[in-house]
Amino acid sequence: ELIIFDFCLEPTPTMNKLLSLIVTVAALAAPALSHAADPAATAEARVAAFKKMLRTFEPMGTVVRERDPYRKDAFAEQAKTLQMLAREPWPLFVPGTAVGKSRAKPEIWSQPDAFKKEQQGMIVAVDALAASAQAGDIKDIRAKYATLANTCKSCHDSFRAPQR
Repeated sequence: ELIIFDFCLEPTPTMNKLLSLIVTVAALAAPALSHAADPAATAEARVAAFKKMLRTFEPMGTVVRERDPYRKDAFAEQAKTLQMLAREPWPLFVPGTAVGKSRAKPEIWSQPDAFKKEQQGMIVAVDALAASAQAGDIKDIRAKYATLANTCKSCHDSFRAPQR
C-alpha cells in the first residue's frame, strides 16, 4: 500500500540558515573537488585566477599613480570585479598542487593558519578598496590600494616561490 504524506514543512529561520550554510560549503568545495583528481589542472586554474585578478588590479594602479585619468564609475566597477575575483583562487590551494607553473610554497600547507590569515587580510583589503571606490574619494582610494598591494606582497613574501 502506498502512503502519501499530505503535509508541508514550514521553513524556519534555522532551516534557512542551515540550507544557506550547505549551499555555501558546496559552492566553495566544488572547485577543489573538481580539480582534486588532476593537480596540474588545479595549479593552472589557480594561476589563471590570480592572472585575472592582476589584469584588473594593474589598470587600477595606473589610475592611482595618475598615469590614467580617474573615472569614478569605471574605477568602482573595476573594484567590484576585483572584489569578486579575489575570492576565486583560495579553494584551489589543494594539497599536492604545487606543480607545473605554480609558485606555491609548501608552507601554504604546513602553515595553514598563517596562510588563512593572509587570505583574510587580502579579502578585507579588497573589500575596503571597493567601498572606498564606491565613495569616490581618490585620496582614500590611493591609501586602500596601497594597503591591498601590501597584503599581496606580504603573502607573496611568505608563500610564493621566486620565478624559476
